[in-house]
This record gives sequence, C-alpha cells and structure tokens, in this order.
Amino acid sequence: MTRSTPNRQICWPALILGMTMPGLGQMYNGEFLKGICFFSIYQMLALIGLRLAVRLSDRWLVVGVGISLALVVLFYLWTIVEAARRHCVAMEPKGYNRWYFYLAAWLIGMVGINGAVIDHIRSTTVEAFKIVTDSMEPTVLRGDRILADKTALERDAPKVGDVVMFVCPDDRSKIFIKKIAALPGQPLPNASTGGETVPHGMVYVISGRPGVGIDSTTFGFIPLRDLVGKARQIYWSTGPAGIRRQRIGMTLGADGEKRGE
Repeated sequence: MTRSTPNRQICWPALILGMTMPGLGQMYNGEFLKGICFFSIYQMLALIGLRLAVRLSDRWLVVGVGISLALVVLFYLWTIVEAARRHCVAMEPKGYNRWYFYLAAWLIGMVGINGAVIDHIRSTTVEAFKIVTDSMEPTVLRGDRILADKTALERDAPKVGDVVMFVCPDDRSKIFIKKIAALPGQPLPNASTGGETVPHGMVYVISGRPGVGIDSTTFGFIPLRDLVGKARQIYWSTGPAGIRRQRIGMTLGADGEKRGE
C-alpha cells in the first residue's frame, strides 16, 4: 500500500501576518525564535548590503544599491511564503497568541526598529534626493534624482569639483547641493577677493551657473562638519519632455562630470 501525502494548505493567518512584518508569520506558527531571526536577517541585509554598495565605484553605485534592495525584498517575500506553507499550529493554546501581541510586535518591529534602521541608513550610508532647482545646471538638472553617499567623505577627503550635500547655514532643516570650488588654504575662485583664502575647517561652494541660486558668494564658507554627503550618481531623471534616459546612470563630481557616464 502506498501512503498518500496530504495536500499542504496555505496558512492564511500566517500569510497575512507575514506580509505585515518579516518573521511575524513564523511567530504565529509557533516558531518564535525563527521569527526573531528572520526579522533580524531582514534588517541586517539592508544595513550590510547598502554599506557594501557605497564602496563600489561611482558607475556601479546604482547597480549595487538596486541589488541590495532586491535581495531585501526577495528575502521578505520568501519569509511570507515560508510561513504560509507551514501547518497552522497557532490555534493551540499559547501565552502570546493574542491580537494585542501581534499588534505590539508590529509596532515595535516595523514602526520602531525598522524605522530606526531606515533613518540610520539615510543619515550614515546612502540617501536619495530629488533636485527641485536649476542652480546646479548643467551638472545636475531639475528633475534629476541622485544618490548621495554619506560615507564618501569619511573614506576620502573632499576635492575641488565634488558635488556635495550640506546643511543650509540659514535654515538647518534644509539640505543644499553645490559644487566645491575651494578647500581650506586655497584662494577663492574670484579675482576681486584680493587673494583671500578659505579658512581652516571650511569649504567654498558654488552653483553650476554664476548668479543662479545662492551659494558661498551669498552665505559664505561652509564648515566641513556640515557636509553630509557626496552626490555620486543619477538613478532617474525626468523633464518637461519626459524621461531623460541619457542621464540615468551618469556619475557626478570631480571625475564623473568629465566622464558623463
């Protein structure tokens, strides 16, 4: 006699809970430790993957970030499927099998921990920005969406020609994008300044076109500590005529501007 294998049914509660947070479906199935581990792996994949991505060369940054995020999403989807294909055992009496436990777990996990991880990545690793002004043309156009590397200035000293993000000195809630024109000890790029040089711990930044937008000619020198990142690559760009495909993937800064890659 042959033994028939019972059809594996979808555990709908685990499927739905797994869609709200990685590992929550496993917790519903009674695999509490596995659920905690899956949630931790999900967070670390993003942290480690993006940290490795920003170490790639400029032209590969978008690819590295894309692969990192794709791996995070694929792992998330796998945890959902893994939970849904398990036998539902959460109907058995358990101390934590209450609706308020899953609500608390979601609030702590996705609102608290996941939110903190996202903020950490944006402030210390990489952040996406949309350009909403014309002040940096032709290097950066209105409608460009760029990736700013928050680790670049920790690894390498800033250079003349780097396109950087910095805290606006007149409104510290805003982030500006400009090009470094002079470093500490270097003369200002203006013959009328009488040989004035950039002070210690400061940089002099300019717009892409003279007289367009505000820059160091308006608000003076920028402290090095207020530089928050280096704009490295355009990952998307749109204009009045639609998508600007030729700009997607272009690198920025002292070297990227020359290559136009």
